[in-house]
Amino acid sequence: MRHAKSSWKNPLLTDFDRPLNKRGEKDLVKMADVLFEHKLMPDLIISSPAKRTKLTAEKVAETLSKQLHFEKDFYNALHDEILDVIKYLDENLETVMLVFHNPAITDLRNHFLSDYIENIPTAGVVAIEFKEADSWKELTKGEELFYEYPKKYFS
Repeated sequence: MRHAKSSWKNPLLTDFDRPLNKRGEKDLVKMADVLFEHKLMPDLIISSPAKRTKLTAEKVAETLSKQLHFEKDFYNALHDEILDVIKYLDENLETVMLVFHNPAITDLRNHFLSDYIENIPTAGVVAIEFKEADSWKELTKGEELFYEYPKKYFS
């Protein structure tokens, strides 16, 4: 999941400290409901610690999961750095949700799926299933279960 829409209202805030804006908060409530309807119940949610991703992950965790971890390396990470974190996940975890930033989230999605998209919008979620892998280290190509984003629901 990409973090919900952030605010640029306060020019004195660093990028790391930007909060969600009103649209982001509204989109996030809807997307948490959509994920619940998909019956997505991750064993763990791993998020960037930046304020906008942290707020996004906390809202989703309220709805879907109680296990939440903030990974400092997710902020400004490239998709291959995200892959390095994924490779070392606990093998007892079956379903993991990642909440982080573009362009890494779009690049990671394109790494695992055969079709290409240009951009995952804010609060967008891509669910990927890996049927061929027996461990997190073995992830290669996956199958898209769903792709949801706020503009599908709000015009």
